[in-house]
Amino acid sequence: MIISKKLTFITLGILALILMISLMMDQTISNHLMNQDSLFGTIFQNYGLFPPTLVLIISMITFNFYIFSTLENKFSKTIIILISFVFTLIKTNVLVSETAQYIMSTSDNIKKHKPMGMANNEGNAGHALSLGVSFFISLIILVVITFICYQFWLKKVDNFELCRLFKVSLISFIVLFIGLELVDSMKELWGRVRPYEIGLKGGQFTNWLTINGNTGHSSFPSGHTGNGAFLMFLAFYFRKLSSQKVMFGIGMTYGILMAISRIRIGAHFTSDVTMSLFIMFLLMIFADFMINKVTANIDSLMNHNQ
Repeated sequence: MIISKKLTFITLGILALILMISLMMDQTISNHLMNQDSLFGTIFQNYGLFPPTLVLIISMITFNFYIFSTLENKFSKTIIILISFVFTLIKTNVLVSETAQYIMSTSDNIKKHKPMGMANNEGNAGHALSLGVSFFISLIILVVITFICYQFWLKKVDNFELCRLFKVSLISFIVLFIGLELVDSMKELWGRVRPYEIGLKGGQFTNWLTINGNTGHSSFPSGHTGNGAFLMFLAFYFRKLSSQKVMFGIGMTYGILMAISRIRIGAHFTSDVTMSLFIMFLLMIFADFMINKVTANIDSLMNHNQ
């Protein structure tokens, strides 16, 4: 397994401690660190949402490669590949559209001499790109990543590894769905005001234990931080345990940097980003356990053949 028991207890303990401290220090921390003109915060806000989409694309590619290689019924094979491709294309287009909207918002802010990171964080994708252009860019992204994955990776794997990757892709789909839906549902349920919204249009600070209901605000937990932490899940697509741990470390580091950037830009409180890291780390533990369980026989066969 990638995550040891020691790392689990230490990480969850630290995150739980930060959540407790946040009950008293949330607003103070934001008041001291918030700067909507932060280049660091703006870069992560504009370009940092890609990890879930990247995990989805790689999962789709490995899933379809397995189906194409093992399923004999051509009609079933075609339907499965077509549906999964269209689904992934639509989700990739969401990322492209949202990223373009953030970039356009930043450009507009600079032209109007406003803080560059002052963007609409409440889900308005806007119309920075036409539908045709955004789908074309999404298609290019899928084609390029598919070519790279096939040419430099998948065509070189053996049947045992392909079977393992297929199971990893299925669990990745499940974890992605749970993670994204859970964060979105909690955002709507908590209805928490963002740091930069306090004092604007009657926005009032509430601690993270307060469930406000659907108020139109969505600070808790942080979606950007959750998205950033999803980079950890790419670790499961590596074969060697050492490589998995390196990728996990990179993903965790990226998630933490994203969390800091969200506090800096004034989009989230410390508790918002900490809860997202807490949720994603728990999902990582779940995925690590499940993948280890369902691929144990494959690993033993691979080791035996070596």
